[in-house]
Amino acid sequence: MTGEKMPNCCKKHKGVKQGIISGLIAHSGCFAIIIFALIGVTAANSFFIKFLSNKYYIPIIFLVSFAIATFSAFIYIRRFEDKRVKNHWKYLSLLFASVILVNFFMIYYLFPLAGNAISNSGKGEMIVLDFTQLPCSGHIPLVISELQKVEGIKGVKYVSENVFEVFYDSDKIIKEDILEQEVCQEFKAEEKRKDV
Repeated sequence: MTGEKMPNCCKKHKGVKQGIISGLIAHSGCFAIIIFALIGVTAANSFFIKFLSNKYYIPIIFLVSFAIATFSAFIYIRRFEDKRVKNHWKYLSLLFASVILVNFFMIYYLFPLAGNAISNSGKGEMIVLDFTQLPCSGHIPLVISELQKVEGIKGVKYVSENVFEVFYDSDKIIKEDILEQEVCQEFKAEEKRKDV
């Protein structure tokens, strides 16, 4: 019985492990943004802002995750004499469900959390910016770090979805100058007026 069957417990852990790895690899660019923002490497972020500003970034991330998972599943199933997919459905279900869960966890929880970790609130004038073409929440740390290095901006706070509050010193910078920043141009930031 040379590698015909593997205990269910092994299949389960392998599928979950491979799913998580596939999701993490696909988001490596987003992790790089967070790491560079936290350690203050701004030159690297300039590269990533161009690379990750694609409006199809989310579908690309999912496709890369699924491609890695599919490759992993192919390698896994090749080890068995019975290579029919239907006989490995439990493993494959765990694998692809893990990929989906990891992607959603990072996009909707981890990256917004990381953005708030590097943000700082400030005092002074405030402008609310809606980044209409922000591809995913993985870009939140990038937006915050890019704006915080602009002279006159005292703080940036992520609010929700693509909305940020930017606090600035009106003696040093005006709204129009903030909107002209590269990150604002790249992700099409617009001033969001507060309801009166």
